[in-house]
Amino acid sequence: MQIQRTICLLAFLLFLQSCTMTSREPSDLITGSWRTTVGGFSIATTYSTTEVTVDGHEPLNYQLDGNQLTIDGDQTTSRLVGFPSSSVMIQVDVITGTEHRFERAASAG
Repeated sequence: MQIQRTICLLAFLLFLQSCTMTSREPSDLITGSWRTTVGGFSIATTYSTTEVTVDGHEPLNYQLDGNQLTIDGDQTTSRLVGFPSSSVMIQVDVITGTEHRFERAASAG
């Protein structure tokens, strides 16, 4: 009886932990460095909690409302952001439906 109770408790705790890991908000997952390819060129993008920098250019402010990403207040370039895993980010253009894949860059050090 005690073993069965322990196994049930362990299974419940594992379930809770998996729910916590998969329910992270996009705002928690977007920060960091990402790599993508556009037109055959590799591009590095870095998101802080409030700014995005593309290949070392001047940073721009961004807002992430749920999964809707808006850069510098420009609603016409809004993207829907999804994270199929912690190392993959998908951005979908809300106007054209074009999907763009980013992979988390390996951290230095």
